[in-house]
Amino acid sequence: MADNILALSAVAEALKEFYLPGLRYQLNDKASAFLAQIERDSQSVVGKEIVMALRYGRVGGIGNRADDGDLPTPNARKTKQAKWETKNLFARFQITDKTMKASRSNVGAFASMLETEIKDCETDAKLDLSRQALGNGNGDLCVISAATHASGVLTLTVDTTMYLAEGMLVDIIDKSATPDAPLANGSGLEIIFVDDDNSQIKLTCANDISSNIQADNDYLVVAGNLGLELTGLRAVAENTTLYGLDRATSYPWLKAQRINVNGEIADVVIQTAIDNADRKAGAQTNFLLCSYGVRRAYQNLLTATKTLANTLDLKGGWSAISYNGIPLVADKYVAPQKMYCLDLSDWKMYQMSDYEWMDQDGAMLSRVSGKAAYEATLEKYADLGCGRPKGVVELYGITEHS
Repeated sequence: MADNILALSAVAEALKEFYLPGLRYQLNDKASAFLAQIERDSQSVVGKEIVMALRYGRVGGIGNRADDGDLPTPNARKTKQAKWETKNLFARFQITDKTMKASRSNVGAFASMLETEIKDCETDAKLDLSRQALGNGNGDLCVISAATHASGVLTLTVDTTMYLAEGMLVDIIDKSATPDAPLANGSGLEIIFVDDDNSQIKLTCANDISSNIQADNDYLVVAGNLGLELTGLRAVAENTTLYGLDRATSYPWLKAQRINVNGEIADVVIQTAIDNADRKAGAQTNFLLCSYGVRRAYQNLLTATKTLANTLDLKGGWSAISYNGIPLVADKYVAPQKMYCLDLSDWKMYQMSDYEWMDQDGAMLSRVSGKAAYEATLEKYADLGCGRPKGVVELYGITEHS
């Protein structure tokens, strides 16, 4: 008993003093080049809510008058306060009691097992965080167009497999429900095969629910994530409602700018987007983010014009192609045919605190109910915020190169 308590104490100390700083660095700076450049802000989080001031309009009181005329009427810029709740981010791993007991006879083997568990957790957390940072907050991964079932396996034809991987647990969301909701018997299904070439996936599913999956834009989300993900880049560029504000009718000045390229990328196309960000919002574009295929298209453009591709070093050890001194970065989770022009000073990761182990009950490593295992959970309560959405320009319909 004493040996086991000693092992628990030692693991908890290692998680806090040795692993936590590294996990914070990996998740903050190495999940994505975009996230690595963004300022983190705890001062603007009140309780569990984010409070962000959205400024718009022009300052009044500016004008020319006659010698004896009345001075211009002061009229301050308008402010709309956005207030929304932080999102809840968790990363969790388990260690069996048998593995814990092995530490008494082979500390090196135990340390290696612990290292492996934490490394796997870190890797998958980084991937998911990177995806969410570029998502729309709802969590949709793909749209389903067809479904069949045989021998306990559900086969889905989807519009994209770029966000999917074997081992993921997903929910099938019924688009015809109000609001959207997980389909009965379609929750927590495990993906067992991803066929990128044919845009199909296979999932373990005991019941035949294929007839309940309609070609009406039913979609997949990570199990349990529906509507709970970070308010990512796609949300700022595309969503009708942002930070609880209706952009379609009440706050049209909150809309991002979107340009349909409908063809090849070109320097003048990028410059037009940068100019629009400045002219319409006063934003100074200092970061270009695109899909892999669009980056290849731009690299081919540089080759065709015999232009030297200069590179830039970014925070977090990332590198970028230079477009007139502006970093151009590709991310695997940017949707095909897209490029975003961003002013990073408009973006913040609003957080209650940095990543911490969940230990409010005094136990960093806790027993798993009903199992001979212990678990640790990393948590962070935060969300992304963009203080000037109109300064975001999305270029879409760009021809990709292979």
